Amino acid sequence: MEKQLQQQQQKKTQPAGPTVEDQKEVLEKSKKWPMFYPNYINNQRTIAQGRKIPKSQCCANPTSLEIVHIANALKLPWVHERYKLYPRAFMLKPGQMMLPGRVRVQLWNEDKTPINEKIPTRTAFMKFAGENIPNLKIRHQRIQHAQAQMQAHQAAVEKAQAKKSKKGKKGKKGKRR
Repeated sequence: MEKQLQQQQQKKTQPAGPTVEDQKEVLEKSKKWPMFYPNYINNQRTIAQGRKIPKSQCCANPTSLEIVHIANALKLPWVHERYKLYPRAFMLKPGQMMLPGRVRVQLWNEDKTPINEKIPTRTAFMKFAGENIPNLKIRHQRIQHAQAQMQAHQAAVEKAQAKKSKKGKKGKKGKRR
């Protein structure tokens, strides 16, 4: 009984998350891990704009958070750098959506053996992500939220146009000749 109380007290005194030293150590290790930008698997981009795999194996407008979910599903260590931008983002046209963030994923152990046998290479990870991101629950929620916002915006625009058309010309007369 006393041992359990001591263990509980030790747990209370330990920090809830990783310490600053642990975070720095992970960041140092992750500098050698391959990085993945959402543009790599975006079927809306050309090869010149950064797409790395065929369009048939890509998905539309993935986010870096969705890539994190894929890495979690594969039980691969990852680091999410949400404020990084893809270097070729300046090539995008004004109407195209810019997707910030990048994810560093550890695909191999120190001895260069793959951590997950399904994913031996960077390309295999990108293909797996491109094929499985459309099935993620968070993606469906994001799409539904975007559609709801679009419908609300369209309703507001239609209401404003209806108000404009009702006003008409009140008492204004044109030039008389």
